Amino acid sequence: MSQQVIETLLKNKIGLDVNIIGSQEISRVLERRRLASNCHNIEAYLKFLQTSPPELEELIEEVIVPETWFFRDIEPFNFLAHYVRSEWLVNYGYRPLRLLSIPCSSGEEPYSIAMALFDAGLSTNQFSIDAIDISKKSLQKAKEGIYGRNSFRLQHLPFRDRYFTQIGEEYQLSDLVKKQVKFMHGNLVDPNLLANQNKYDAIFCRNVLIYFDATSRQQSINKLNNLLTDNGLLFLGYSETSEIIEYGYESVRHPMAFAYRKLDKKQAEKQKKESNFGFVLEPKNNYHTPTPKPNLLSNRTKEKQNLFSKSSKPFPINHKIDQQKNYSQPKPVVSDRQLNRSIPANAIFTNTIPLENIRSLADGGNLSEAATQCEAYLKQNSTHVEAYLLLGEIYQANGQEIKAEQCFQKAIYLEPNHYEALLHLALLKEQHGEMAKAAVLRQRIQRLQKLV
Repeated sequence: MSQQVIETLLKNKIGLDVNIIGSQEISRVLERRRLASNCHNIEAYLKFLQTSPPELEELIEEVIVPETWFFRDIEPFNFLAHYVRSEWLVNYGYRPLRLLSIPCSSGEEPYSIAMALFDAGLSTNQFSIDAIDISKKSLQKAKEGIYGRNSFRLQHLPFRDRYFTQIGEEYQLSDLVKKQVKFMHGNLVDPNLLANQNKYDAIFCRNVLIYFDATSRQQSINKLNNLLTDNGLLFLGYSETSEIIEYGYESVRHPMAFAYRKLDKKQAEKQKKESNFGFVLEPKNNYHTPTPKPNLLSNRTKEKQNLFSKSSKPFPINHKIDQQKNYSQPKPVVSDRQLNRSIPANAIFTNTIPLENIRSLADGGNLSEAATQCEAYLKQNSTHVEAYLLLGEIYQANGQEIKAEQCFQKAIYLEPNHYEALLHLALLKEQHGEMAKAAVLRQRIQRLQKLV
């Protein structure tokens, strides 16, 4: 009971959907904090937590351990530079460009934005960046501007030569870049955050909304929408794009940027009318998803079985984009910071059964056992895309559609171009009558097909 109260406290304070990381992980974090606080049991720790704001901050720090690096998922920064050169300087160059990075973690993202804008030709008086995070420890590191090798994960690092000075095993960021970013402590789910603030021309809010509960996610999107000027740009994470269209945004045509332009009221009304019609995707030959096994199909999915074919190949990754990235695939994290206890996907475990055996269990109708085995597999192999896909199918067949949706979203987070996960998620949205969200997912699939 005490843990449930603490989980509710975390949800109310930072918007965290505890189901995403699981009560077992929360329990481990609470045990560490209980011991550090010299509390003899969880009930005593709850009482201490309720009367000690510093301890609440420490608990939040434990939950949101940072995981970020410079120019993470480089295409958003490439698009921003292109936008500045081709549109901003032409139409709005008479005033400074205002940007927001939230959450900003230890500073790698806002500093990447600054370097991208300098490289695009802007001078110090032509832009400003506000950067906000809930972690005071991360903000302190960001202000210091000293980074180790883990913050540099791209294969080519010319920006490091231009903007950093090596000091031993670490790198000190130049004052030129540091002065362009103003760091602030804040919480995205705080309704008073940036109240009466002038609007921004571009907002980076990546890989955090997906880990919020539904209420906090809606409140956060409303907050971001109110902070962004008409025709402004909103940059989201891989798995956070399905809801934004309903708020009056259109996707920019730049692969893997996951950027959206805010429409004015007239444009938004037109888009809303058009989205009510929806559309049906006609997949290209040779890139269809496999026919799910009969025992894994809900009745609603069976009605849409004509969208699948016999092929078992997932949608291929765009090799051109992969060559540009050439850095570590991000691990599943919460707000870019979930405690990272991931084990490589190719590790061998003696206490889990192979995925093909788990699928056989599900196909034989043993859905509960299959779900238990797949969950155990993922606890030890938490970056395995196909395992998340399989678990999502099992949950869906068992009528647990919320859990199924979370699994498909995690698969897409790990592999943004995964055709099966995208299509499963689109089907779920259609079944729930969320046609606008389904349309966004299908547009993503169509864009991926065009890149092949």
